[in-house]
Amino acid sequence: MRNVLTKLFCLMMTAMLIRPALVMAEHSLRCDTIAAQQQLPSHFCECYENAEQFGFPIEREVKDTMWYVTSIENLQQGLSAYWFADCSVFIDVFAFCTSHGPAFSVTVPANRMAEIDNTMVNQMIEELGEQAKMMAQTLSPRVRVCPNGGSGKVYCYPYDQGPESTCEDPLPLYSRMTYVCEKPYNVYRLPYSRIPASGKTFIHWKQKKNLPCEVRLTLDSCNGEEIGRATLSDSLHIYQPDSVLLLRALTQKKSVWLHVTHEDGYAGRIYLYTTRQFVDPLPAVSQKTCLGKKLTVDQRAYESDTTFTDTLWVSADTLQTRQVSLQFTQPKLEYDTIRVAANDLRYGYRYTPSGTILYAYGDTIVEVKKANTCTRRIALTVKRPGEAVETVETGDPRTYKQIHNGQLFIIVDDRKYNVLGQSTK
Repeated sequence: MRNVLTKLFCLMMTAMLIRPALVMAEHSLRCDTIAAQQQLPSHFCECYENAEQFGFPIEREVKDTMWYVTSIENLQQGLSAYWFADCSVFIDVFAFCTSHGPAFSVTVPANRMAEIDNTMVNQMIEELGEQAKMMAQTLSPRVRVCPNGGSGKVYCYPYDQGPESTCEDPLPLYSRMTYVCEKPYNVYRLPYSRIPASGKTFIHWKQKKNLPCEVRLTLDSCNGEEIGRATLSDSLHIYQPDSVLLLRALTQKKSVWLHVTHEDGYAGRIYLYTTRQFVDPLPAVSQKTCLGKKLTVDQRAYESDTTFTDTLWVSADTLQTRQVSLQFTQPKLEYDTIRVAANDLRYGYRYTPSGTILYAYGDTIVEVKKANTCTRRIALTVKRPGEAVETVETGDPRTYKQIHNGQLFIIVDDRKYNVLGQSTK
């Protein structure tokens, strides 16, 4: 793409200096006659006389070749071009009507979308010298939209933007087509005729910063029965709708509506695939840590025991699986005794290690949780200040527990150990 953009700007700069001077003063001569005399390209007259002013957005039916006159400012916005038709369409950019060939072309297949990133266009302009940039701003490139043997509907938007698709006016949902979800909510309609006979499909979400979206499926209408829901937290994972429910929609000849919701302020891209293939699985992952910490596998974090088969996106309709097994060990029970005055309990006493608010005497279990730290589980006894130290028998005449000043000690054959197993005498 960088090479074709370089070619575009070089052609524009060169053409400004050497382009043929079209003499139209002789109004009695037809354009095609003048074009033949000056050996101009065959498309010159159509480009020169019939070009419409280009401005985003464009949404219109295209049955024949159309010409637009645009500006560098428009090109700097990049392009997202949707084409709904049974044939492909060519989008060609010419420096001038006098150019014999396009500076670059984009071919959009039937029922597809093609894009040109605005970042590269802007970078190319910045790399031009100041004088060249000033000259470039005065240029009026021409855009030709030419369907390949048919007709259809074209949507042209700046890069990272797309047509709003609503319940009242939904875009048709085609397999493999890119849909830019710029608005926080878009809905697309999949006719039952495009549901595969296997019922097996998947939905993929792409977002540059791996920001999430929520997808929902409803049956027969925008407000119909919900038959699927998922949160796509990143661009690596996919959502596979229930094939039984999709087959039911196919049998009942009911459309399926795809709802895509995300926070305002960013755009993403949604794809439906009605075919899928799998490559060899990735190596299995088996990890273990303590409860309270997180384990991250393939861009997702987990905090509880789980064993599952993860399905990951590779490219287009190609997927890959991985066996994942994660275990979080439970904390060992600790013991603690505290003495609290009645007045303190009346208004709520805060147990510092866990932040728990206590209101009564007795025994309770509290957990100490801190970010990315092993959870502690404490059997807490709340006593009055004047109660004596107590000894708790364990059933072994040589081993017993002793709680002293709120700390638990284990007495074994008259030796005292703390809860870490360290001898204190």
